[in-house]
Formats: sequence, C-alpha cells, structure tokens
Amino acid sequence: MTKAFACVAVTLAVLTSAGRASAARPAGAGTPVVLVVGCATESAQPQIWNLTQASAAAESPRPGITAAEKAQLGGRPLGRSSYQLIGVADFVDVETSRTIGVRGEILSPPRVNATAMLLQGHKVAVKGLYIEGTPARINLTSVVDLGGVCPQ
Repeated sequence: MTKAFACVAVTLAVLTSAGRASAARPAGAGTPVVLVVGCATESAQPQIWNLTQASAAAESPRPGITAAEKAQLGGRPLGRSSYQLIGVADFVDVETSRTIGVRGEILSPPRVNATAMLLQGHKVAVKGLYIEGTPARINLTSVVDLGGVCPQ
C-alpha cells in the first residue's frame, strides 16, 4: 500500500510541474523565433558575436526578415538588452566565415555562402531562435544591416 501511495504521489508531482511549464508556453510550441534590433559587436572568438544596445526580443511568426520589416526596423530605437549571437558563419564576411571551425579547410573562398550583413559596430536587425540563459542567446536565421553605425 505504501509503494502504491508513493507512485501516485510522484505521478501527481510530475503532472503538476508539467502543467506549470505548459502554462508558460503551450505544449509543442517549441523555441520561439525572435526579432531584435541592436549593435553588432565581434568578440575575441570569430564564431561568437554579441548584439549590444539591443531592443527587447519580440516573437516573430517567420525566420526571415522581409523587405517591409527592414524598412520599418531602420527607425526602431536601440535598447539596453544584450544577446550572444550564435550560428554567425553565414552572416559574416567570407574570410571571417572561413576562420570558424574547419570551414577554411573544406571551403575555398568562392564556395563560402556568407552574406556579410553582420558588421562590427553597425546597427542590425536579427531573427533567430531565442535561447534563454545567461547570457541570453539568439541562434541566427536572418540578419540585415540597417545602414547605420552605432553610437560608441
């Protein structure tokens, strides 16, 4: 009888904690895609960039930045948040991209697919998968240079 009671208690505890997690974010909702505007800052490691003076992350229904969104984002003010950017290889220049991992060993410069939209000190808009933590991170799916240099 005691073992049965213990099993029921554990099951109820698991179901209760699962219910709390699903209240914060619906079950099956997955990791949110967010849109953020901020200043691109290169770290000492080529594969890690930061987004400083950034706006708060806003959920987005799609991973890419449309032309209409880009036109609106240029006027968006900077903020006080900061995010670590990961998955930058496709958004830096070709030479920087080739320094990440073994890309330089396996890809000649003409074969590198890099947009060069992530530029040191520039105001950029990014979209990506939001990863909660310290620091908060964004795994990039899209980056556009908004054409302005960030204030120092």
